[in-house]
Amino acid sequence: MLIGVSHRRGGAAALERWQAAFPGRASLGLPDAVLLSTCNRWDVVASLPEGLSLTELRRRLTPRGVTAQPYAYQGEAAMEQLARIAASLDSLNLGEDQIMKQVREAFAAAQADNAVGPLTAFAFHTALRIAKRIRREVPLAPLNTSLFSLAKPELLAALPPQATVAILGAGEVGALVVKALAAEAVKLIVVNRSLERAARLAAECGGSCLVLQAFQESPPRVAGLVCATPVGELIDGAMLDRLAGLKIIVDLGVPRNVAVGAAERHGVRVLDIDSLQAAGARRRATLTDRLALAEQLVHEELEQALLEWLERQLGPSIKKLRDQYLATIAESLPPEDAARLAHRFAHIPIKGLRALARAHGLEAAQTFLSEAGLA
Repeated sequence: MLIGVSHRRGGAAALERWQAAFPGRASLGLPDAVLLSTCNRWDVVASLPEGLSLTELRRRLTPRGVTAQPYAYQGEAAMEQLARIAASLDSLNLGEDQIMKQVREAFAAAQADNAVGPLTAFAFHTALRIAKRIRREVPLAPLNTSLFSLAKPELLAALPPQATVAILGAGEVGALVVKALAAEAVKLIVVNRSLERAARLAAECGGSCLVLQAFQESPPRVAGLVCATPVGELIDGAMLDRLAGLKIIVDLGVPRNVAVGAAERHGVRVLDIDSLQAAGARRRATLTDRLALAEQLVHEELEQALLEWLERQLGPSIKKLRDQYLATIAESLPPEDAARLAHRFAHIPIKGLRALARAHGLEAAQTFLSEAGLA
């Protein structure tokens, strides 16, 4: 099953609530689960514990006081959604680079905690394989496309010539921002708690660096600010008072780095996950044909993967069924003819068995096999 919230279904406020309520995998209370928590989404992928319904688990994974529940998928639908996430088909900026890496890292972290069972592992291996194929065969976005790519044109349009832009945060998102702006006619200042990390990133773009505390106490004059830290309300009204000349902020942080309403009161425009929705939708509308091809590949690959999974699970029983037919026929025909006929006779019940498993789950198929003495 897959339960979660995202930028597209809930927005920044929902992401903040869920990430605060369930900050890590251990907070989920699930023995077999992977938590994918990024600036764009919060998703749990897990094998549903025996005796627990999806509805009940969905309720448990809803923060107290929140009436709107997260989306929830089960079975084949959950695997399809995981594949779409890994392939960036569900991303705010279609085709962005980081999500496949984030899915892989979340899966690896759960594996390191011995929190991944065979079914969950199968789901992630399948999703990552599908994502790789889509990345290889469907040109959804240029290299290094990120969430910031949606904000970049509006940021640059709002800046005066030769403007200075400060990037708060030297992590993965901050590095992508620096890479995206390095070739533009702007001066860059990389700001981070660790000066060493900021200096390394600044050296890559020919910019300067500053430790966060110094920036907060006495900020240089900047026209643009890009926030990519995990610190909520890092930029509040008092900080904006010190940022004279600031025209625009791109807030990529979760929780939101800019205090709600503070920038508006100072006449500073803010682009955040919520305000970038329209830009993401416009870009998605230009890629309709490519998106349709990618979705088709998801369905093809998933269909094949599920058949392989069912075959592995049903394999021993299918062999017993064929052997039973063969044992009945072998007394009357030569070995080669008996094997061919047994295979033909077994084809129809095996086909029905697979369909039963697909439609109603392995449990239903195993009930049939048990009754037939083949389990």
